[in-house]
Amino acid sequence: MLKQILVMFAVLLLLPAASMADTYHVRASSFRPSGDESVFDGRFLVDGNCSTGWIENGYGNGTGEWLHFFFPATVIVDSVTLRNGLGTGADFSKINRLKDISVSYSGGQRQEFRLQDTQKSQRPQVKGYPTTSLGLTIHSVYANGTSDDAGFSEMDIRYHRPSRDELEAFERAQAKLVAAAAPPPRKITEKEKKVLKQKMGKLEHKKAVLEELKVFFDQFYTNFVTINEEYPRMFTEKNFLRESAMFESFRSMLELRGVLQKYHEAVVSTSGLRFSIRTLTPTEVELWVKGDYTVIYDLRSHPMHENSLFHLKKEYGEWKVENKTEY
Repeated sequence: MLKQILVMFAVLLLLPAASMADTYHVRASSFRPSGDESVFDGRFLVDGNCSTGWIENGYGNGTGEWLHFFFPATVIVDSVTLRNGLGTGADFSKINRLKDISVSYSGGQRQEFRLQDTQKSQRPQVKGYPTTSLGLTIHSVYANGTSDDAGFSEMDIRYHRPSRDELEAFERAQAKLVAAAAPPPRKITEKEKKVLKQKMGKLEHKKAVLEELKVFFDQFYTNFVTINEEYPRMFTEKNFLRESAMFESFRSMLELRGVLQKYHEAVVSTSGLRFSIRTLTPTEVELWVKGDYTVIYDLRSHPMHENSLFHLKKEYGEWKVENKTEY
């Protein structure tokens, strides 16, 4: 009794590795309906009748038409047996037969095959890739049939569900192929190192300047909105008097209207502004300032749009606005 149980247990262990067939769903790029059939379900490929099967119904002689077989789980295809054309004898030459085909797998792998123009069954040597589907695409046909259509009568796919060891072995093999295909690392020359260092230095400098300018413009817009007396001093010396006159005139107008205090109490956020350096030297910079800065007063938020090109200079170690062009 114990021996019988052990035998049954061994058989059960072997079942997942046994080849299975005909358990798949089929889709076709086109097909010629048989009788009152309105949907191609692939059963004519496994009925053992060489006078029935799949006949494409696309434009042309069949080139580019395809069939796709979907499996219920990840499988490894053990064999594909195909009978080219339909019928026997004189009937065999009525439609075109498949010549060059490609077989594709769900992992992206492909194989190319040339089928024989014969009534005998053929078995292309498919690879053992783990896959959830198998695609068949026509690249050329034996175009000597009396019809423009092409097709074949039987398609038997044998497969098994892979074990964990099979999947791991496949993954290791793929990793080796990827490693073998990767180009060897190239040693950087001293000249390339020098150029790279210079470029990295320029990028680091540009990044540091951008950080400085973000702080500068945060204060610049805050001083402008809150009518802070430091605002005119943020311009170069040659523009200081002009900006001071305009600033005092604007401040007096707001004070006369009784709203100056409201401006003093406003809160400014420049988080919505984007800065992009156009040109950069140790003492001058041109940069675009785009986006929105937000002014908050009376518990309300007011977005202010900005799209301007600024020209700034360094005077006495500090950035100053030379001019501003609005767009």
